[in-house]
Amino acid sequence: MLVFEKKTIGLAFATATLGMASPATAASLIINGDFEASSSPTATPTGWTNIGHTDGVIAYSAFGTPAYNGNFYYDIGGFGSPTPAPGDGITQTVGTNIGSNYILTFGYSGENTNGVTSVLDVLIGSVLTSFTIISDASGLFKKPFTTASIAYTATSNLTQISFVQSSSTRIGFNDALVDGVDFSLGGGNGSAVPEPGIWAMMIVGFGLVGGAMRRRKVPTKLSYT
Repeated sequence: MLVFEKKTIGLAFATATLGMASPATAASLIINGDFEASSSPTATPTGWTNIGHTDGVIAYSAFGTPAYNGNFYYDIGGFGSPTPAPGDGITQTVGTNIGSNYILTFGYSGENTNGVTSVLDVLIGSVLTSFTIISDASGLFKKPFTTASIAYTATSNLTQISFVQSSSTRIGFNDALVDGVDFSLGGGNGSAVPEPGIWAMMIVGFGLVGGAMRRRKVPTKLSYT
């Protein structure tokens, strides 16, 4: 009877496959994107810079706002500057690699005063995307957050990310709310990327495969019983 004995190539290939099967989610470049490192309603949130005004964070429990991310969110017309001027907002600058693809993901809503429409401008570098915030019948501060994602290819080693309220049909009465800001490497689609340790495992695994193949021209041995 012929018996086939499988040797080390299978083990080496399994090692390489193990490395490839362990991707890690890309870390966000934004500091305090969920606003949980802040609690003051009037002080500028940690990691951010206010544009044209001074506002802090608001607790979801303060007005019964439908929870989106954690305990706090940012209101462009908050307690610090309850009547913002057009162009007020919040910004942060992060380090990026020229030519790399990133994804900006965040949640947005409005104070939801009945009959008022406002516009939230989101800038990544010089790329502008606008979101119209239309009030509904759910009640003041009761409109659920909407998740948005924007793909971006870096053109500089530093990229400024800004959330600015550009207009409103009644300024101060449906100001934009922002939370859950994430800016990560995404390959254009928000995919995960392997950690450096995983890359090392992959390289070692493939090296074992190559070495085993060089040592053995025939991957199996025949024996007779």
